[in-house]
Amino acid sequence: MKHFFSFLLCLLAVGANAQNIQRETMQVEYISRPSEPLPGAISNYDVVVSQVYKDIYADELAQWEIDTKMAQENYDKEMEAYNSKGTGAKLLERALLDEKKPSLIMPTKPVRTEKIFEANIVGSKINLEGMNRAAGGAVVNLEIQQFEFMPFEDQQQEIKAKDGSVSYKYYRSMQYRQLVGMSLSLPDGSVVADEVIGDQTLYSTFTSNKYASRSALNKSWNQTSINDRLSMTAVQGASDKANAMLNDRFCFSTKKRPMTIYHAKTTKKVDYTDLNNAAFDMEIAMEKYLTDPETSKAGIAKCAAVWTAALAEADFDNKKARIDAKVAGLLYINLINANIWLEEYDQVDKLFDEMRRVPTKRGAEGTAEGLDTFSEEQRRRKEVNS
Repeated sequence: MKHFFSFLLCLLAVGANAQNIQRETMQVEYISRPSEPLPGAISNYDVVVSQVYKDIYADELAQWEIDTKMAQENYDKEMEAYNSKGTGAKLLERALLDEKKPSLIMPTKPVRTEKIFEANIVGSKINLEGMNRAAGGAVVNLEIQQFEFMPFEDQQQEIKAKDGSVSYKYYRSMQYRQLVGMSLSLPDGSVVADEVIGDQTLYSTFTSNKYASRSALNKSWNQTSINDRLSMTAVQGASDKANAMLNDRFCFSTKKRPMTIYHAKTTKKVDYTDLNNAAFDMEIAMEKYLTDPETSKAGIAKCAAVWTAALAEADFDNKKARIDAKVAGLLYINLINANIWLEEYDQVDKLFDEMRRVPTKRGAEGTAEGLDTFSEEQRRRKEVNS
């Protein structure tokens, strides 16, 4: 069916541009059923965020504290032993150039090389719609992996002026990668999702601003600050993507989808008032699809009845007919949209078949593409949630 609609788009492009064709484009907000519904008893979820580098850095700090304490204790012991020596012994050691007065050498404190994320801030990005955030249910695990980057490369851009003079701009580029692991586990320990957010085979490229001198470039370049900024952007993006994936697969989530309804311009010769009114009534009905579904579907059904009646008078061989082949093609698109939102998927299939068999050589511009895929996906989600 996809091949049919691709072919249809080529055939119909010219006709859809006629001046008497009008379009009403709207955003439909609706509740999307999960593609992989969780067991009905699970209504809670919690989020656990870990960071590989944060644990490494915490271990380094803990070891530094231990080493610092040991260095101080050893120094204190050595000083105590040194101070217990008599003055004569100290003078003798000094004379023999063998004085061993203790010195305190402290270990170097670890320097942070990656951004440390607050688990609650990252975890707040996960919001599973229709579920309560509480313990005892499903658990979303986010693991922020280590920030990876290659040594930067100095580059320059040659700039030629109109007078023939040449100047240069200096900048740096650096390749980096920040991956985030995401998993969803159920109370029984089973794992129903296990993904790595980010491309595991490719690095992204960061390019600095351009400067008139290398010294200005060097002064502006702060590796830690750059790494922090890139890491924060990547983790925020990965968290948002993980949230979208989880809601799409496991939740009843709110989504938006564009839709175009077609009608025709009334002229002195042809009256399209019925189609015009139906188009605007459809827009009003779709505005209520999320908040008042019963009223919305009743309105959609009335519009579908108008389009069905108009389609019944179609004359595919008469270009002067009120409902000619071009307008009929548009009416099929309208009816297909209407029946998708009415969840009458068998009727959608029937309309697709009719549209394919009748000579609708002129019709909608690009609208048919993707409708069959969306219809089948909505049908499948309804069935797996029944």
